[in-house]
Formats: sequence, structure tokens, C-alpha cells
Amino acid sequence: MAGDALGVGAIGVAALLLAGCLAPEHGPAPAFANGLDVDGSPWEERPTGAHPTDEARLTGPLTPDGVAELVAARNPDALAALERWVAHLEQVPQRASLPDPWLRYGYSSMFKMHTVELMQEVPFPGKLLAQGRAAVAEARAMRAALSEQTNLLRAQTRSGLAGLYLARRALALLDEHVALMERFVEIARSRYAVGAATQPDVLRAEVTRDALRVEREGARREVQVAESGLNVLLDRPPDAPLGPVLAPEVGAPPEPLAVLFERALRQRPDLAGAAALVDAEVARRDRAELEWVPDLVVGGGYVRDAGAGADELEVSGGVSLPIWWGRLRGGVAEARANVRRAEAEARAARSRVLDEVRRAAARVRAADAQARLLAEEAVPRARQNVAVSEAAYVAGRIDFLALIDAQRMQLDQELALERVRAERAAAEAELRRSVGGAEEGSTGR
Repeated sequence: MAGDALGVGAIGVAALLLAGCLAPEHGPAPAFANGLDVDGSPWEERPTGAHPTDEARLTGPLTPDGVAELVAARNPDALAALERWVAHLEQVPQRASLPDPWLRYGYSSMFKMHTVELMQEVPFPGKLLAQGRAAVAEARAMRAALSEQTNLLRAQTRSGLAGLYLARRALALLDEHVALMERFVEIARSRYAVGAATQPDVLRAEVTRDALRVEREGARREVQVAESGLNVLLDRPPDAPLGPVLAPEVGAPPEPLAVLFERALRQRPDLAGAAALVDAEVARRDRAELEWVPDLVVGGGYVRDAGAGADELEVSGGVSLPIWWGRLRGGVAEARANVRRAEAEARAARSRVLDEVRRAAARVRAADAQARLLAEEAVPRARQNVAVSEAAYVAGRIDFLALIDAQRMQLDQELALERVRAERAAAEAELRRSVGGAEEGSTGR
């Protein structure tokens, strides 16, 4: 009897050791649950991942390609999309693996028998394969989402740089016109002192100058807003310094819509992701249709018959009984509906992408036409009008109100030109994103 008890004890210890070896290692609780970052540092003091070289690039002249590269590498949304893809890749072996086996121990006091059994469920061939296909398709969709997120961030970066250029350029123009109005104020005062102008001319000049000063303070706020938005994309403090922004380059006109449509349908990540989600739902439908097929259960055991003093081995097997037809029919119908839903979403994504391409291309073409008219005609004439009006006012041929109107017209036209240039850069960035995010040669000839 002592030998029997020792043998049973050894079996129990071996079973416990086996369970411990198969169990995954668990580390401490996540640090951020206690207000700490994953590296144990206080959350509010966590490093931003900034590298000295990156900071040097951001305080020097800013180029769209250079800043977009940094945003793609540092932005938390891009990192989250990357980890989401990695997590879905790790689901593939989980979905395609066999269920965990069962280890069972039993004791019968009537027959003085100890039993240790090991059971394994084996799904019908094709079920695990369908689950694995769904997981792979979902991982492909997450990879496409990562590319789409990266392209979106690049477009936002280019638009943000254009907005920052516009804000700073508007501030510089307002500085110039405040200085111009200061000169007009002195001219009005000089003419009033000799009786060649009236006091309302002087007051009108001073009021116009003060209005420009107020507008200039608003422009300073716009500069801060633009800098903050760009720093947020770079995962930097909102008030971190940023270097000068070069004037947006005017690229080639967009290619014909047919070419842009073809490129978007071929390389837009959103469409690849929608197709992958259709594949995932098809795999789930195939898996649901296999629920009618029984699964196999096999096992084996060791029996110690203490009463007879004998050791025995046993083999067992069984099948599942898929008899609840209502649940099975509902699962198949649900899976088929999800396939139709995914296919409809893919068609909607295609239409949305083509619409985005056409809208962005129209924005680029409109901005090109507006910029050409402003740069070649409106702005030069407005500047000439100010020079002529100033000379005419000094000569006493026009009143001061006409001079102020000429100055305001020049400022409006110069600001309009800078807005159109910034709009053109933002529209081109959106067009690049809408056709799939290619950085060179994707939108122009």
C-alpha cells in the first residue's frame, strides 16, 4: 500500500510540474497602473523619444520631406498603428493552434482506483485553417491601416507646414504694412502742419495704423497655433521652437484624372485594407459553415488498481454532437451577412477614394489658376497703385481716403496670394495621400 501511495503521489507531482512548465511567465503588474510609464518613470516625466539630431533638424530650415519623415517615426498615432499590426500578427498562431489538452485525475474509493487521463480535442480539418486565414487577413488589414495612418500624418505635416508658412508670412506682411502706415501718418501730419491736409486725414491714418496693429496681434496668435499643431504631430511640447519654413514649392500640374484614379485604385492602402477585411469575413463564413461537422476528442489514461495491485492503460475517443441547429443556422447567417457588409464597405471605400482624388485634384488646379492671376496681375498692380497713390496724395491730387484704400487693397492681394500658395501645398499633400501616399512623381507630370 505504501508503494501505491508513493506512485500516486509521484503522478500528482508530475502533473503539477507539467502544468507549471506549460504556464507562461507572468511579470509584475503594468507599471502605468500605478501612475508610472512602462519603463517605471513617472508618466508626466516620460521621455518623448527626441534625439538631439532630430531637434537640430527641427530648429533649422524645415522641409516637408524631412519633417514628414520625423512625424512618421515619432507620432504616437503611427506607433499605435504599428503595435496594432504587431498584435494582429501574434493572433495568427493563436487562432490556428489546437485547443489546450485536458489533464484529469480521479479516485474511486469503492474500487480503490487512481486514474490519470490526458484528453485532446482535435477540430475537424479545415476549421483551424479557416481561423488562421481570418487572422492573416485581419493582420493584412492592420498593415494597410498602418500605411494609411502614415500617409495621413504625412499629409497633415505638409498641410501644417503650409499653415505655419502662411501664418508667419501674414505676420511679416502686417509688419510691413504697419511700417507703411507709419510713413503715411507722418506724411499726413506734415501736410496738416502746412495746411495742405485736414485733421481727419491724420486721424484716419492713425486709426488705420492701429487697426493693422490689432490685426498683427491676431496674426501672432495664428503663428502660435500653427507651431503648436506641428509640434503635436511631432510628439513635442507645444511651445518647442521650430526653424524657418521655406515657401511652398509649386509642383507640376496634376496628371489626368484617369491616371490618378488608376494609381489610387492600385496603391491606396485603404482599399487594400477593405479587401483584406472581405477576405477575413469570407474565412469566418467558411469556418461557420463547418460548425455542422463534429470535432474529434482523443485521450489516453493510466489507471492504478490498488485493490488488485495492477496497473492499466486505457484509450478513449469521442466526437462532438452539433445538434443545436438554431445556433448553427444563426452563426452561418450572421457570417454571410458580415461578408455582404464587408463587400459593401469595400465598394463604399472605392467610391470615397475616387471622390477624394477628384476633389484634391480640383483644389490643386484651382489654386494654380488663382496663384497665377494673383502673382502675375493682381499683386503687381496693387503695389503699383500704392506707389502712384502716395505720389498723388503728396501732390494734392487725391484725398487720403483713396491712399488708404490703395494700401488696404495691396495688403489684401498679398495675403490672398500667400493663402493660395498655402492652399496649393495643402491640396497637393491631400492629393498625394488620396492616390496612395507616393512622395515623388505621383501627382504631377
